Amino acid sequence: MSSDTHETALYCGDPPMQFANLFRRDPAGGYTALFRKRPVFWSFNTRVAIRAACDLLALQPGDEVLVPAYNCGSEVDPLIDAGLSVRLYPVSDNLLADPDRIAPLITERTRAIYVTHYFGVIQPSLTGLRALCDRHGLRLIEDCALSLLSGQTPAEGRVGDVSVFCFYKFVPVLGGGALVINAPDLHAEHPFTRPPPRKMVTKMLLRAGLGNVLGTARLKGLVQALRGGEQIPVDMCPERELEDIPSHYYFDPALRSTRMSAFAARPLRAFSVSEAIATRRANWERYRELLADVAGVRMLVPELTVDSCPLNMPVLVEERDRVVQALQHGGIGATPWWAGFNRNLDWTGQAEAMALKNDAVSLPLHQYLSEAHVDYIVSELKRALQG
Repeated sequence: MSSDTHETALYCGDPPMQFANLFRRDPAGGYTALFRKRPVFWSFNTRVAIRAACDLLALQPGDEVLVPAYNCGSEVDPLIDAGLSVRLYPVSDNLLADPDRIAPLITERTRAIYVTHYFGVIQPSLTGLRALCDRHGLRLIEDCALSLLSGQTPAEGRVGDVSVFCFYKFVPVLGGGALVINAPDLHAEHPFTRPPPRKMVTKMLLRAGLGNVLGTARLKGLVQALRGGEQIPVDMCPERELEDIPSHYYFDPALRSTRMSAFAARPLRAFSVSEAIATRRANWERYRELLADVAGVRMLVPELTVDSCPLNMPVLVEERDRVVQALQHGGIGATPWWAGFNRNLDWTGQAEAMALKNDAVSLPLHQYLSEAHVDYIVSELKRALQG
């Protein structure tokens, strides 16, 4: 049996056997081993990888890319930096990139379709999207930033012409992204030739160190104190009065072609992939059990397939910002998931995705949390929902 076939077998079948095999054989290469025998290039962050993908795919200024309306906004900005015309396609609360809803949007200017795997769940419509792109001669960009550990062989991302990945969302490293080339007609020597930005890396190190010592809540309080006790103002899109995404989400052209920092590359070889998958799935199952009868909460991902490793537990609640604030006050790393709207996009007619962006809460379930942590988070969520 070849090594590739053996690795595939490890990730198939019932989850208990799957993870038992992984615990017996956790590759010494850690997370970097997920990309063995694949043309992979390591970038400073995922946005840098996306920007490099635009050049690799020979996309020209004015070319149109169809992008899911349910987006963070940060992944879209490198496309805009490349001069591309970004057009949104609809995504509802089933989180599906539906080829039947995308096909009518294709025009003579369309050159690529961008697809995102949400919350660690691989899009079930990939085969249809690939066929749609092939019929129209389009490129497919596969965003695996949220699905690094999902798939029959984790770090799946094998259907798009290119795929991009993110590491810091799954392990505590300073940034780090990857660009994988799948299309046989694409070739790259060294897309990330420039060193990582020293000042930015230093700032990230300081922030990580202070966060470990003070905790997230105290660090946030310290930042506000240094600013004179004032809250950081919320940027708005003046013409539509939509809340903007944070300013640092926008792509910095100075980061083009920068490679991964050593503070990300070295630790990635040491983390246990199998333990992360098993613990994240166990925490997700605990959430599902505890949230089943909680009024006012709806799970965005109601079922987890055997090859899914969740990034977080996404739920929909009313008064999302108030609930998140209450959870954060209790020391819980909940976030208003993907709050804000990239000001360079036309959000007209995207009510479904906008509702998701306004109501979704991300509850943590990473591998450093125990069952007791999840129990506490749900108890505090119930308290927050009661106001």
